[in-house]
Amino acid sequence: MERVVPLANKLLEENGSILLVCHENPDGDTLGSALALYIFLKKLNKDVYVFCKDNIPKFAQFLPRVNEVLHPKDLEGKTFDLAIIVDAAGFKRANFEISSHLKARIDHHVGGDFYGLYDFIDFTCASTTLLVYELLKYINKDLIDKDIALCLYTGLCTDTGFFRYSNTTKEVFDAASSLCAYGVEPNYVWKNFGERESLAKLRLISKALENLEIFHSGKTAGIVITQSMIEETGALYEDTEGLVNYPRRLEGVYVAFAMIETKKEDGSTFWRVSLRSKEESVDVSKIAQRLGGGGHKYASGCKLYDDMHTSLYKLLDSIALELSNLEKAKEISLEEVQV
Repeated sequence: MERVVPLANKLLEENGSILLVCHENPDGDTLGSALALYIFLKKLNKDVYVFCKDNIPKFAQFLPRVNEVLHPKDLEGKTFDLAIIVDAAGFKRANFEISSHLKARIDHHVGGDFYGLYDFIDFTCASTTLLVYELLKYINKDLIDKDIALCLYTGLCTDTGFFRYSNTTKEVFDAASSLCAYGVEPNYVWKNFGERESLAKLRLISKALENLEIFHSGKTAGIVITQSMIEETGALYEDTEGLVNYPRRLEGVYVAFAMIETKKEDGSTFWRVSLRSKEESVDVSKIAQRLGGGGHKYASGCKLYDDMHTSLYKLLDSIALELSNLEKAKEISLEEVQV
């Protein structure tokens, strides 16, 4: 519990404005973390706000007080006393310039930026909501209610793949159980994420699967989704969320990717890449880091700015290097056994 003390004390002492910042292209963990902390600090009568550059995706609109999240136009000309980025390796992941006198980070991603004494980071944690849960229990566990628990549980679900990924541990189940004790209904959360697909999204999935390809002797599988595919199916950009899990399901695959053409505000495009691994021995964060991105061992991402073929080549080259390093490591281990 000692590790939460600096940030906990700062939040209790802070009488100025506090901004909780989500990363761009928000998921359940960043929104769940920010909203849980927001609701909690509101109970302490703090001058607190939540910000996200992008619109709230359909799957997260059930979260309590999500309609109170601020967007870029709401921050014009404003400076905050304390800004905290949640579930991100730094404020650059907000993709918006945040003006504040002091910055801090609550996160479980490897590497990234460090802002000082009030950072609360644990690379081994399954979700950022687990860190927020620890923080809130330390400050005053009696203030945690069903709404806060729902936000925390949601982030725990999304970052463990609804308890399917290898980061699902006894600690995760213990936390989930204690959050459900506040009245959280697991089926309600799952229905909002897994059973509200639009027809347009299903058509986009169909197109994406038609283009699924395998590489590196079956060890890599991926899909490329263009703007024209999104437009032809009538899908929204948020409908691309989670599509990387389809190539991940293939037997024998070590690395799965989804390369998604994404529009900038000026109309130009870049490629947003999601990477997944299901092998203990493959660290996709290293693949992403070589391309200017980052993340976790099993889930990472990056952005590529070349044309489709050049971007795909760079991505496959970085994946090949990681697989090559894996083979070399296996050879060394085999030699040690033979000796």
